[in-house]
Amino acid sequence: MGPRVGLAAVARQIGGLPHRLPAYRGADGLPVIVPVAVPGHDAARLRLDVAPGLLPPGGRRAGFLAQAFRPQRVRLGMRTLTGRLTVTDEDSRYAPHTSTGLAAPPYKTFLTASKRLLAQYELRRTRRDGTAARAQALAAHSPMD
Repeated sequence: MGPRVGLAAVARQIGGLPHRLPAYRGADGLPVIVPVAVPGHDAARLRLDVAPGLLPPGGRRAGFLAQAFRPQRVRLGMRTLTGRLTVTDEDSRYAPHTSTGLAAPPYKTFLTASKRLLAQYELRRTRRDGTAARAQALAAHSPMD
């Protein structure tokens, strides 16, 4: 099965994110996470560059995370994909089916101000719909020892 999202766009979005990790369920049922490089893509899949023996041959459903965490929370970025991982003797490929992500603004002042505005909005919303009062009532009746 081929990709359901635009590969050129996905490749561009993860291009600036230095940490790339596909994850799949191993034979024991536990998650397996492997660092990879993405040197390019063709019309159907992302090409993965991975150390030999880290990925078992065959095809399987897999998630893919590309991320960048930088000092002081400036220019954070993350892209999460779901799709199909195919490993052969010749190469490893990933066909994404879904894509979602986020990017923090490149300016710390703007990031801090936008987070503050969002927190104030959420506080007003919880007060307006009664969520804050219910949370305070629950906290008053529950022992915290």
